[in-house]
Amino acid sequence: MMDKQTQALRKKLNEISQRVDKWTEDFKTSGEFSDIHRALLGEIQNRNETLRERVREAETAGSTWELIKAEFVRDISSLQDDLLEFEDRLDSEIMKKRRPSKP
Repeated sequence: MMDKQTQALRKKLNEISQRVDKWTEDFKTSGEFSDIHRALLGEIQNRNETLRERVREAETAGSTWELIKAEFVRDISSLQDDLLEFEDRLDSEIMKKRRPSKP
């Protein structure tokens, strides 16, 4: 049985995956999926999958959560920060496109 901390960790990782999937689908649908967007979202998703695998390995090995907790929390926080930065950049790009051109 998973403990509550591991469940919370998996939930955060799932939320990150869902956000990346949403952005990927939105870009594909709108035709605005640039190489930069693809690379950034791919990097975030790869890091997320690496963390998922590390959680599975830790559970399989019976690692003590306290030994790995600080590292996971830091890595997930970094992932969330990267995704927020990505979303902020997109918002900025959208605002620039919507701003009326000066004559």
